[in-house]
Amino acid sequence: MAESFTTGNKIILKSAKSGTDFVGLKILGEEKIITFPMGYKSAENEIILPTLSKVQRKEILNLIVTISNCRKLKEGKKISRFNSKKTSKHFPLSAMIFIIEDFLDRGTYYTEKEILYTSGTNGKISWNRTIKKIKPTVSENGIAYLDFIIRKNHIQENQLITELHKYCVYKCFELLGFLYTSSMPEKGLLSESDISKNRKSFLIFLQDKIDSTHLEQNIELFTAMYNFIDNYSTDGTMNNATYGTESFQTVWESMVEKLFSTITQNIKKNNFYPRAKWSKKSCREVALRPDTIMILDGKCFILDSKYYSYAALESQDDENSEEETNGSIPGTDSIQKQITYAQFLDKSIDNNKTHPRHEEYRFSPEIIYNVFILPANNGDKVFEYADSATAEWTDKSKNYHTIHAVTLDTEFLMRNGDKNKDEWRKRLADVVINRE
Repeated sequence: MAESFTTGNKIILKSAKSGTDFVGLKILGEEKIITFPMGYKSAENEIILPTLSKVQRKEILNLIVTISNCRKLKEGKKISRFNSKKTSKHFPLSAMIFIIEDFLDRGTYYTEKEILYTSGTNGKISWNRTIKKIKPTVSENGIAYLDFIIRKNHIQENQLITELHKYCVYKCFELLGFLYTSSMPEKGLLSESDISKNRKSFLIFLQDKIDSTHLEQNIELFTAMYNFIDNYSTDGTMNNATYGTESFQTVWESMVEKLFSTITQNIKKNNFYPRAKWSKKSCREVALRPDTIMILDGKCFILDSKYYSYAALESQDDENSEEETNGSIPGTDSIQKQITYAQFLDKSIDNNKTHPRHEEYRFSPEIIYNVFILPANNGDKVFEYADSATAEWTDKSKNYHTIHAVTLDTEFLMRNGDKNKDEWRKRLADVVINRE
């Protein structure tokens, strides 16, 4: 790494206290605030640090990746931005992480070593490349090449790509370098003013580099630099940015779905969505959509992911106990939906028999289980059986009339959400069935 100096970062680690709290990364100059989701034990008590341990860096990067991998969140929410309300620029997080990690792997700045070629008429001709890539002109006198592939050798260009790399590396370290090291690389010759005035020409230059380069690693680097310069704000807010969401419920649903679902989205849509329609209207049907379906050993578990704190039950007023608010326990409307989902899958109910694939995706009522999955700090346990709920309007005669609440350790899910899926599905089923 180039000669470096140490930053004066103030790093704050904490966890969200309610379902509407921001979760993610906020950069306010040298103050970096990382908020983990509810139930994340490592950040349950707010911590202020000058630098991060290797484990803490890994956890923060995992949080960022978890949020960025949530497809539903990216479809409907803006999860990254610079703080200025006047700019529409997005926080180019993935490009910045690539630039930092590539620089750490290289151990130095990019300098032109690969021989580059371009089309033209002035310069040393590469006949081998010309014959392969340029279509000659055919005439009565034979064939002729009006254009050639020539070798590029511009010292000024070589210096520019290195300086652009220095600029990108420095700015990326200024914002996200604390996730890797407490040191900063040297600053290059280019300033924010240079980038602002010449952004368009620099982007054209980088695109030309991408098009004329053949080494994949360098193409990836130039692409990341292009995306960074294209999106990076130079309007005075360059040290203030956020990456995260106040809708972590969507991420929680996505993680639970990834770990516990045993059917495809297409099967779920066609066989597990209860619908209603007007008899005389041809308007589009609106379906109820269960979060996750887990079919295990012939039993059907209807999982509803609730990014709510079960602990809120103790402080909730009795008169509001049936009203569902984000951050509290699931209310009556959620309980009703779970019962409706189960009734739709109950093969003992006659009016479901005309539904597609009735026999395969309809179950006896005694093997249908309704489950809320809530975040928590469960200590050494992955799951904890928390409670159960029933509805006054049912006779409680069917298994699915009881809705079970199971807490899932947040930190475990974020660290292991893609590992040993079969094992954790069986463990969850055991907790629900045995209520232990």
